[in-house]
Amino acid sequence: MTFSVIIHDIGATDLRLDVRGAVQGRTAARLGLIIDWAIVVKRPDALVINLRHASEISCEGVNALIGGYAAAIDCGTSYRVVNAQGVTLPILDATGTRDVLAGSDDLGALMVAVLLPPDR
Repeated sequence: MTFSVIIHDIGATDLRLDVRGAVQGRTAARLGLIIDWAIVVKRPDALVINLRHASEISCEGVNALIGGYAAAIDCGTSYRVVNAQGVTLPILDATGTRDVLAGSDDLGALMVAVLLPPDR
């Protein structure tokens, strides 16, 4: 499946990014740039990253999501990653970032999730 991101306005102040295809390597870097652009240029109150149609995600893809989380906190934007399923869900679980990316606005929680190994 070809990688793409479709940007939707949700009301007057929020955005949703629908991610499609494999998020790995160069596409992960592109996703990171798109997330940063959405946060810094569009300045939404809330940004939702929808992974329902993501066919896979690599560590680079998780890093793009984490980078977006940090940028959102820095800019005062609420940030959530939703609908991780299939092969994307176990990757978020294995990296210990699933719960953090689901909607916390706490940078400390992100740091703990990234720095401590997930419970096995």
